[in-house]
Amino acid sequence: MSKGILFDLFFEIIKMKFTIAMKKNWLLKKLPRTDLFEVREEFNWWVDYDNKLNNIMVPKWFKTNFWSIPRTLRVFFSPTKYISYILHDWLYYNSIFFTRKEADKILLEALNVEWASKIEKFFIYSGVRIFGWYFYK
Repeated sequence: MSKGILFDLFFEIIKMKFTIAMKKNWLLKKLPRTDLFEVREEFNWWVDYDNKLNNIMVPKWFKTNFWSIPRTLRVFFSPTKYISYILHDWLYYNSIFFTRKEADKILLEALNVEWASKIEKFFIYSGVRIFGWYFYK
């Protein structure tokens, strides 16, 4: 197999992951001719759910390109698999409310709620801790 064919196959797999995730995930809409996704309905995350404290509302129409997941890692971790990723991008985008470390901890908590595997959580959390400074506003 030539390098060109392998390269094309590689990106077809990525495209397939996005398509499958988008069909399952009613929350996102892929914007045509861009790498952006739009949140179709607002959703809330409670930092302290039991006491209903620190409600984080991700608004309808928020646009994300999943900055916090490098393109090279998207082969292993589909950016549209967990709503937690959108929450995390929102927290990075609105950095006046939470520090980067707090945003990353909230991501980890949200991944727990969404039943991400231990391996996924380890690599995702490690990735945002190591490379997140580049994307944090």
